[in-house]
Amino acid sequence: MMPEQAIINAIHSLASEGKPISTATVKARLDSSVSLAALLPLISRYKQNPQRLPAQVATSNEQPAGAYSATEQALMERISELEDKVARLELQQYNQALPTTAKQEPHT
Repeated sequence: MMPEQAIINAIHSLASEGKPISTATVKARLDSSVSLAALLPLISRYKQNPQRLPAQVATSNEQPAGAYSATEQALMERISELEDKVARLELQQYNQALPTTAKQEPHT
């Protein structure tokens, strides 16, 4: 199976289980490693409009739902939370770095 289809299948699988879609959870669901360059556009496309992502293709080597241990699931959820927090902090840092035209120099 092509890596892109494996990523799509992982995203659909997670979504059908009601689990968060993040780089960590998708990578954890895959059998082999994939590059972020392949992963990020598909996750982004799904988050923007889930219907735009191609359909899932059934494979014989997919892990059945609930195949992850409670520890693995907890770790994936924690990683997803931390990724979201990092994204918020990066956005906050970016917004603070923007030049503001409202600042005026004090008159001396």
